[in-house]
Amino acid sequence: MVRYEERSPSRRAWLVLLGICAAAWAALAIADGGWVFATILVGMLGLIAAITMWSTGVYGNIRLTDTTLRVGRATVPLADLYPWGVSQPGEKVEGKIIGGAFGSTLGSRVIGLTPRDGQPMLVQSKDPDALRAALEKALAPYRT
Repeated sequence: MVRYEERSPSRRAWLVLLGICAAAWAALAIADGGWVFATILVGMLGLIAAITMWSTGVYGNIRLTDTTLRVGRATVPLADLYPWGVSQPGEKVEGKIIGGAFGSTLGSRVIGLTPRDGQPMLVQSKDPDALRAALEKALAPYRT
């Protein structure tokens, strides 16, 4: 059963990027008169923006089930986490962000997880309160 899921970027963000690229291409093609220049410029800038958005999804998607926490490319079995080791959102916690990201993205906050053995882990989330509540419920069976 999926207890929490966070996907990034949204479909709306992709549509906004497409709309901006289309409007910029049309404006450049009409103003400059050259569709080749407009296509190259908008294509390059749009591709850079699309790769950035795609990477936030690859490294920032979160899926919490009854047995595992998947953050980006990392999968952590809940049995490997200390049941009382979920930090409060905004609490100062040292550790490495899991999932493959090098740093937290704009608009996200970080919560800490303590594994039974090893270094503390950080998970970035747009809604850390909901993630923490879901983690607390999912880790409850492991508190015996």
